[in-house]
Amino acid sequence: MFFHYSNYIRRNAFKNDRFSEPPTVLSNPTEKSQFSNLAGKALADFLSKKIDNSLYTVNYEAVMKILRYKIKGQRPDLIAFSPQSMFALEAKGRSGNSGNMANHKAQSRTGPICVDFSVACVSYNLYNKVKCNYHHSYNNSVPNKNKILEATSQIYYSDLSEFLNEKFFEISDVKIQGEKFIEIKLSYKNIGRIYKNEYPVFPRSFYFELFEFHRPSLILPGNIQLFAREGITNEIRPFNFEPSQEDNLYVDNDRVGLRIR
Repeated sequence: MFFHYSNYIRRNAFKNDRFSEPPTVLSNPTEKSQFSNLAGKALADFLSKKIDNSLYTVNYEAVMKILRYKIKGQRPDLIAFSPQSMFALEAKGRSGNSGNMANHKAQSRTGPICVDFSVACVSYNLYNKVKCNYHHSYNNSVPNKNKILEATSQIYYSDLSEFLNEKFFEISDVKIQGEKFIEIKLSYKNIGRIYKNEYPVFPRSFYFELFEFHRPSLILPGNIQLFAREGITNEIRPFNFEPSQEDNLYVDNDRVGLRIR
């Protein structure tokens, strides 16, 4: 995903607080709309962690499936969990203005899942100078939010724990801000080995050349195997990553991160 949308996230654009656009010859309105949506969700996730101290976010539909709701009707985009609350996030990413915030706030309150409160997060003016509205709407208290957090996060960390395979990856223990993490070095070659049964001749493309150049590493929590078995509860404190001169590393509140060369 990161490399596919590389034309929208060029470093020089970030210096001016905006996302970039592809060269005219590669312009694609559908793709731009798709990226705007992803950017809106990413900013909503990021701001929920900075403003409301959320530990972990998950797609709203995923929680609906776990709670056995039918996937129908209007609903927000995300459910977020903080040590104190479970809340819904309606996330928008727009190239123009913010639109009608009253409508966005109303949609944040839709859906069948009971939450402590809801947020409409609208990121707009994405390709000129990014702005964002982050508006709260308060609802009720949720009694079973810890069980929902445990169930959804168990699936999340269990999927990520599949990378703990020394046959395919170079794995090492690292310390970040005094806490133990696991670093898994990824490459075109070991990704190709994983999919060799599905793709006997794994397609080498421009994106994999970028992959090999940046040499990304996946950062996972040191106790991910425990998280994969049991999930997490609201007693787990969010990891508050402090950026340093090593600006090629980022670790999110849920202790999952990325390092690139």
